[in-house]
Amino acid sequence: MGNLTGFAAISAAVLSPRRASVTNYVWPLSNSATLDEMNTSFGPRIDRNKWDFHDGIDLPAPIGTKIHAVRAGVVHHAGPGGTGGYSSRHVVIQVDDPNDGPMYLVYVHLNGIDPAVTIGASISQGQEIGTVGDDDATYPHLHIEFRKGTHRQIGSVHPLDYLPYADTPNFTAVVPDRFNRFGEFMAARLRFSASNRLEGDLKRVEVDLKAGPRPLETRIVDFDDKASVNEGNGDEYTYVNNIGVEGYQKSNMAAQGRPDLQYGILVRHIPTACDTLVARVIDVSHNIATSAVISVPSQKATVEYVDFEDGKMPPRGWKVVRSRTGTGTTVANIRSAGHRKSRGMRSRDASRTETTTQRAGIEYTLSAGRFEWVAEAWFNPTILDLGPGQSVYLLYFLSGTKLSVAARIRNSAGFFRAGIVVGQPDGTLEDADSAGIIVPKIWRKWRLHLLRIGTRETTAVLYLDKGQQLVEQIRINWDSTTHDPTSLRAGIGLTSPGARATVLTDELRLTEAPI
Repeated sequence: MGNLTGFAAISAAVLSPRRASVTNYVWPLSNSATLDEMNTSFGPRIDRNKWDFHDGIDLPAPIGTKIHAVRAGVVHHAGPGGTGGYSSRHVVIQVDDPNDGPMYLVYVHLNGIDPAVTIGASISQGQEIGTVGDDDATYPHLHIEFRKGTHRQIGSVHPLDYLPYADTPNFTAVVPDRFNRFGEFMAARLRFSASNRLEGDLKRVEVDLKAGPRPLETRIVDFDDKASVNEGNGDEYTYVNNIGVEGYQKSNMAAQGRPDLQYGILVRHIPTACDTLVARVIDVSHNIATSAVISVPSQKATVEYVDFEDGKMPPRGWKVVRSRTGTGTTVANIRSAGHRKSRGMRSRDASRTETTTQRAGIEYTLSAGRFEWVAEAWFNPTILDLGPGQSVYLLYFLSGTKLSVAARIRNSAGFFRAGIVVGQPDGTLEDADSAGIIVPKIWRKWRLHLLRIGTRETTAVLYLDKGQQLVEQIRINWDSTTHDPTSLRAGIGLTSPGARATVLTDELRLTEAPI
């Protein structure tokens, strides 16, 4: 933590120390100043394998645990899911905060509501208002929100500005992590963390963009200022004014055995003149962790496009990858294998005798230190001789010699389904099939988009063409911290032992950003 200097003076003008009113609230489960166990806190997290802004805090507890009013007030609404605009059983109590005036306290996922809690009823502090449940939730917990000045979610503010807890300057200083180039602009991902998830009091992030000593601009994310953060669940909501904060955790952290909090700051469209960044992380008590000066590297964008029309094999910058075991594994650039033009790549695994996986494609070595990749191509599987559970990988990201993530076709109960398979840190594989059925001898466009690479919440999204558009088929999250993609294979990246396949590939593209 440091003194306020330079652009940090902006923080001093808009942030204040934690309110003295914290002693006027109690925690809803302990009914005291004793901290309730917390999972994900207020702010960004990953939910449904997408970026999500979490408007409250999650307090895990067994079903039936008593819930108490954290402050005296009047019941604004109470009822089952589907009423009052809430998807689960809920109670909303309006209270009068001595500093901020009207405040609406929202309790959701309840198992039951106390009979005395009716609209308009007066509620005393500590009064039992209901019990913990899992209504419209994946596990039993209480989700509580503080909404300032309105009962609508747009008014949500950080609960730890009000609830009592032992504050410490717990966030690490921001450090550089990875850089991508999006067109003519650079983009940065910076990282910081907190060792204790029970103190999830992150409130504000600031990043100074500089050209030498000259300041260019400061970009800000303030969780209490909805003009600087998007509400919603979706990766498209990450950025406001070309800055966003990601939380690398999902809701049920206790069950996942995660004691800490991890975050990323994404800064895109960095001006060409900008050569350094300075970032600050600020909590609700105005503790500030300031980064050292972060240099913005000069690096070329990865933009690979192969249409095979020059007849060369391998294409420039790629190498042919073929199995050394089995027979009949070939890779060729041939006429009549093109999607729109004449030429394309034919990958063939014609052997049934091998006892190991096979490959017949081309491979490209990835530039290191990127946080996002997109690979796409048109594929035509002219032969798919796959037994039950057998697969062929079309777009295959490797980490060294191990699987990181792949888009595949798998024989699932007699249907050829598109899906994703990923490699976990412990060496196990996780997979998911989509509803999309692949028909042999039909061209389809595939896209595999990797986000949050190198974090424990890496996400892969598979798209297939439908008409003139690409439509999301399935997404999966996994921990790629030990399975960082280092190369990409296309064509037949892998076939299961004993499987046979012939795949045509054309219009292959690899970039660092969405296309």
